[in-house]
Amino acid sequence: MTSALGTDQVRARLTGAALHRAFDYFAVQQPDVDDFASAATKIAHDTIWLARVARTADRLRAGMGRFLTMRQALLPSAFDPQDPAEPLEARFFYPVAFAATLPDTLAFHRSRAIPDSASHAILADLGAHLRIFEQTFGHTGLHVQNWFTLHLRGMIYDFGRLQADLEKLDAPATFVRAAGVPVVSGSVVAGIHIPARGPLAPAEVDDSLARIRPFYERHFPELPPPSTAVCHSWLLDEQLTDLVPDSNIARFCARWRPIGEPTDGDESVRNFVFRRPYADPADLTSTTRLERAVLDHWRSGGHLRQRCGWLKLPS
Repeated sequence: MTSALGTDQVRARLTGAALHRAFDYFAVQQPDVDDFASAATKIAHDTIWLARVARTADRLRAGMGRFLTMRQALLPSAFDPQDPAEPLEARFFYPVAFAATLPDTLAFHRSRAIPDSASHAILADLGAHLRIFEQTFGHTGLHVQNWFTLHLRGMIYDFGRLQADLEKLDAPATFVRAAGVPVVSGSVVAGIHIPARGPLAPAEVDDSLARIRPFYERHFPELPPPSTAVCHSWLLDEQLTDLVPDSNIARFCARWRPIGEPTDGDESVRNFVFRRPYADPADLTSTTRLERAVLDHWRSGGHLRQRCGWLKLPS
């Protein structure tokens, strides 16, 4: 069992060169650097906040690399993301806790012979999400802390245009059989995630998918190598092939065979396309082909859907 971090250890990880190292791995940009640093300094000198960070870091460390037995940790919300008056210590509590966990994450990566470039690639997702937070809410912070428990526990990796982790196929067996999935419910699959990095160019997607299985075979040989990938996203809604035909999005959607029934995806689209998750669609405006197509679809009474889909990974 991993021994608990002492507050002096945590404080050392939140100051000086250690904090700048975290900014480098997390690819933190301005104005996040200043606010992150200010929050880290305040937390490092406050015994109550520091103890909370230590407990959070220990919780993350306890799940390091446990792909199939621990998923995203359910970390309690630290603040109201819509309130710009929330203190920096609350808005950056989890990024600071992630900085306190970083040395253990990197040690786990090295223990698996995962190169430093791969560590940088996946951990830079935090800096990107800090920028997305400000685009969404107009001030700095982070509110998707559960997502990043995968990153800090060494359970997700970057493959260029896509990210992937290992998970168990949790769709009901009847849905899995009906969808023609070549593995049974409960099998190990690659969970595909789509970072916000511009176009889904087919060649880049092909390259990402081709890299996933060899990576896990090389660095996690004791785990079953994934032969099938599964994705949960509004980008798998078959309506997109009609809304934005002959687009990279339509081509990406067409790769996947659906599993089960769709669920409501309008909120996800407001969040990921417009960066306004709580907005009334009537208040949204469009600047891209996708945005125009979505708004026209909504105004005609349509809805977007979340879909689960599968595809076979290159061997």
